[in-house]
Amino acid sequence: MTRAIALSIVFAALLAGCANGPKEAGPVPTGGQSHSSATAGSGGTISSSGSSSSSTGAPLCNDKTAEVKVESQEGAAGTIATTWRITNTSPEACRSFGYPGMDFHAAGGWLDVQVQRGGVDMINDPPQPVVVEPGKSLYFVSTWSDVDTDEGPCTDFDRVKVTLPDNFTSARVAASGCVDPGLVNVGPVTDSPAA
Repeated sequence: MTRAIALSIVFAALLAGCANGPKEAGPVPTGGQSHSSATAGSGGTISSSGSSSSSTGAPLCNDKTAEVKVESQEGAAGTIATTWRITNTSPEACRSFGYPGMDFHAAGGWLDVQVQRGGVDMINDPPQPVVVEPGKSLYFVSTWSDVDTDEGPCTDFDRVKVTLPDNFTSARVAASGCVDPGLVNVGPVTDSPAA
């Protein structure tokens, strides 16, 4: 009996502790289950089946086909800033809200990067809902360190995975460079590239 009470207390404490714990960037499901495939190339492609709608009536962008490409990239003082463009190739509008997830592929496999949301002036705005019409694009900016720091060494990579908000599948994009996996930040999706 005492053991059962002790286990119940531990279980309740764990549940209570999880309620307000740290939040990681990456997929946070809000709709129905979806299944999709991704392909690599100069841009990555996400195609999915399944649907989830909001009050706007538009499905999540992860429920339709999207093409992911680097819009622009610049570096200075050990930091790389990349603007990513995700084009809606579907015949209908889709919606998105929040922060994408990212990962980098190195010689030993995927680095399992835990991106930080915001944290840098140029990407510190709060997320806003975005509706993407057919043929139009949404954007986000990522920054990462490309030098050795106290956070860790810079690791060479040859591919990047981009996971749209509310999505469990990723587009794989051919890219190369060096990243400190502990210093990757992403901004929210927007309807226009950063100025």
